[in-house]
Amino acid sequence: MMTSLSRQTEMTLDNLLQGYVAESHLFNIEITGLTSNSSDVKKGNLFVALAGLTRHALDFVTDAINVGAVAVLFDANDEYCLQRIPLLEKQHAIKFIPVTNLPQNLGKIASRFFAYPSQQFKLIGVTGTDGKTSVTHLLIQALNKLNKRAGSVGTLGYGMANQLKMTKFTTPDAITLQSILFELALGSCEYVVMEASSHALEQHRVSGCQFDIAALTNLGSDHLDYHGDIEHYKAAKSRLFSQQNVSGKVLNLDDDFGISLAKQYKGDNVINYSVDVSGDTAADVRLLSSSMTAQGINIKVSTASGLLTIQTGLIGAFNISNLLCCISVLLQLGFEVQKIEQCMQGLKPIPGRMEYFPSVNQQAAVVIDFAHTEQALSACLNSLKNYCDGKIICIFGCGGDRDQSKRPKMAAVAEQLADQVIVTDDNPRNEPPEQIMRDLLTGFDNPQLVRIIHDREIAIDTALAEASEKDLVVVAGKGHEKFQIIGDKRVPFSDHCVVKQNRKRAAL
Repeated sequence: MMTSLSRQTEMTLDNLLQGYVAESHLFNIEITGLTSNSSDVKKGNLFVALAGLTRHALDFVTDAINVGAVAVLFDANDEYCLQRIPLLEKQHAIKFIPVTNLPQNLGKIASRFFAYPSQQFKLIGVTGTDGKTSVTHLLIQALNKLNKRAGSVGTLGYGMANQLKMTKFTTPDAITLQSILFELALGSCEYVVMEASSHALEQHRVSGCQFDIAALTNLGSDHLDYHGDIEHYKAAKSRLFSQQNVSGKVLNLDDDFGISLAKQYKGDNVINYSVDVSGDTAADVRLLSSSMTAQGINIKVSTASGLLTIQTGLIGAFNISNLLCCISVLLQLGFEVQKIEQCMQGLKPIPGRMEYFPSVNQQAAVVIDFAHTEQALSACLNSLKNYCDGKIICIFGCGGDRDQSKRPKMAAVAEQLADQVIVTDDNPRNEPPEQIMRDLLTGFDNPQLVRIIHDREIAIDTALAEASEKDLVVVAGKGHEKFQIIGDKRVPFSDHCVVKQNRKRAAL
């Protein structure tokens, strides 16, 4: 049900928390906002004290109160809070309010504060190991061509029509997410496409979001450092589809996890897709044929509503699956096949996602891609064989303080599918780059043939200097990113800029 939105975001505490706390904790206190970050507190705000990865927000409650917090929410089952709050109540004359299962309910509370923004538009959630950002970007392009006001939230940021503002996470925290959806609703969005990461689903960041469509790209091996094992990773992804209010589901029948979900969810509100041209699958949206040119991918697709013939500016065979996912979502949204066919003509890639620089001035062609998992790097390199008459030279690295198990797997893929490999730094963070390289080298059968160049710019320049015009240099891992994370600092850096500058120098 649609509710009216106002630019005013103020509410009394008793109205905000009705149904979430005991009657004795419902106070008639006006609040002007919510935040769990003490540095963001403004006068009249409600401060939410949750445990973080390294510190507890309660440790900063005095700072929050000093700058204007009028009340504090905490998890009624949090032992750290229960031990400390009696003393804090003696020190500060504000209300400390226990909420049962606060992490699970925070998104719903924030949604109420912002007048239930996700009810103002059609909300599409896209989850998967790879392809979330590409599918989101492609859907926004298609919806814009349909003259629909569409916004997105994801890895590249949030905003309308791919005019995006940066965020720190693929899916922001629960309060920030609801404030973003409120902003998009005020902009009269008709559709919002949101990337739903496994971390966000596990941590209830999307609690309070009323999804209309849930879509799966695929499931591979990633983030196992956080989830522990593949079964817990699957369980986190599954949460997007088990929400009671999801009216439509889009599932990938070329993926084992997608197949398992398709067995679980059946009916008119499910659309399955597949690139299997044999017709052996029971997919509702199925690839009939495809061709790849220097200009992009062309596909012919069968759906229950008719055939589509689409020409795009995308490269890489794996993008066919992304296109089928987009078609399936648009069908779920109720668009006619003819309209879908029209709006998907000429779709372009995101900068840093299979971004192709053709050979010029006797220099090798270059592809920049965000591939930072084993399966993404495999898909990237396999797809590019059709675009190269010479050698494929792969430059990649692995992030520090992240899943170490994927390092040797990515190395094995690079060695198998590329003719030459250069390993380099990719956001080492607080982990010694030398240790990351040692982990990577364990995945190579012939590590003596692999070149290690820590400086990423020098690695790219070296590959371009040595490559012939028939070769293809693949720069993988960072894609659109405009920084290197070294320690706790974000140092300006862009693969795209390095390649462009190198080509300018070569043209002189």
